[in-house]
Amino acid sequence: MNFHRLVAPVFIAVAASIAAFVGVVIVAATLQDEAALEAEAKVIEQDMASIHKSLAVLAEDNAWWDESVDNITIEEDIDWIDTTIGESVNGIQDIHGVLVLRPDASLIYANFVQDLPAPHVLLDAGFQKLIRTFPKPKPREPISRSGFILAEGQLLAFGASLVQNSGINQLDDVVAENGHSAIIFVAQLTAEHLEEMGTANAIHTLSLTNDPGGSNASLPVLDFDGNPIRYLVWKTAAPGSEMVSKMIFPAIVLLIIVVLALGRFMRRANQLFRELEGANKAKSAFLASTSHEIRTPLNAILGFTELISLELYGKVEGEKNKEYLTLIRQSGEHLLSIINDILDISKLEAERFEIYAEKVDPILVVDASSKIIQAQADEKSIEITKECESAELFSDERIMRQVLINLLSNAVKFTRPNGQIMISGHTVEDRYQLVVRDTGIGMSKDEIQKAVSLFGQVQGEYARSHTGTGLGLPLVSRFMELLGGDFAISSVPGEGTTVTLGFPLYIKKS
Repeated sequence: MNFHRLVAPVFIAVAASIAAFVGVVIVAATLQDEAALEAEAKVIEQDMASIHKSLAVLAEDNAWWDESVDNITIEEDIDWIDTTIGESVNGIQDIHGVLVLRPDASLIYANFVQDLPAPHVLLDAGFQKLIRTFPKPKPREPISRSGFILAEGQLLAFGASLVQNSGINQLDDVVAENGHSAIIFVAQLTAEHLEEMGTANAIHTLSLTNDPGGSNASLPVLDFDGNPIRYLVWKTAAPGSEMVSKMIFPAIVLLIIVVLALGRFMRRANQLFRELEGANKAKSAFLASTSHEIRTPLNAILGFTELISLELYGKVEGEKNKEYLTLIRQSGEHLLSIINDILDISKLEAERFEIYAEKVDPILVVDASSKIIQAQADEKSIEITKECESAELFSDERIMRQVLINLLSNAVKFTRPNGQIMISGHTVEDRYQLVVRDTGIGMSKDEIQKAVSLFGQVQGEYARSHTGTGLGLPLVSRFMELLGGDFAISSVPGEGTTVTLGFPLYIKKS
């Protein structure tokens, strides 16, 4: 196993966690900034609206009055206008001027307490148009309009109302004949006023500009036609960004700690991996060496047992002696097969198993393998059927035969008497697919996982009656991987097991 592939998921998980955390913080900070900006804009918009709406309320109080009809619309009494309406400008803070206009929008009276543009400039800037476009009022229902205008570079808030009778005196006919005069109160929006508004709402550097540029903290100031005439801009609080900026240093410190911890983990893990790898190689070497040492005298035991059984050098007396010789030979052969499996596993684990690719006829391999197992199958009256298509492939015949023998041996071992084993083979795209199906005891998914693991043995009443090391299926799996083939197993308890092998038609010589 490659060490970097082993630890890669840890680093991916850590990097993904850090990225996710940073992403959550950025999204949270952005949402907080947007909420703060939205709240600031709403506060400014409400304060700006309150300025001109308060002027409209004052204008309406003075215009919806029978005395105003008498002294403005009918008499045009300048002294009364000056002492009654003009004094409002002098007596009320944040009101910088008042204009009284005839129904044709010509000027009757003006009084300014601040350096405002001349009355005719204000009329040309929009007040004449405002009065002429006023909707026709309903009898004894006050009507007013408010907003902002721009005159000689000054931004002015205004509130205008048409002069009407309140209904105490019957002046409807007179008003209808003369038309409606208008009262307009004006207030200049100064830098000091904006600063006070910003300070009251904890908004910094609130000011007016002709163009907001790329600032996202801006709000258009509209005239009574809905056209932007100036822009309010300010420095947004941005609490989310401020929080992120305060977190940068602790985050860097934490990141350094994480990197150092990961570095230490890498060194310790690499050391442990090498120790485990060395232990695994030592285990494989020990198994290989021990297996060789055992196999050499075991071959001699098997050979001499065979010679004694043949009675070449003397007759073996007694049936029991002959039976014991047979048992010795069978036990020795079984032990030899176990040792051979252990040797194969050791070579595969050490990646020293060599492949010898040659032209192979799969039908011949299936026939040879089934003949070796046939005697065991006959003892249990198990029928082996074969249905294989002819094909030409280049593979290692020795490994193919060993894979099939292991599978057939397992199938015979775990199939009850009078059962069946079916072998089929055919070409599928670039593979020759061999399927071994039996009617044995079958396995569950958990049992399959255990069976394909090294030295894994499925426990059960039927399985316990058979000997084995649990290396059959693991060897098959590793041999197929070595050949570049496919290995799949499916099973149903009580019904049987199906193993599918996919041998590549061509493999590279090892």
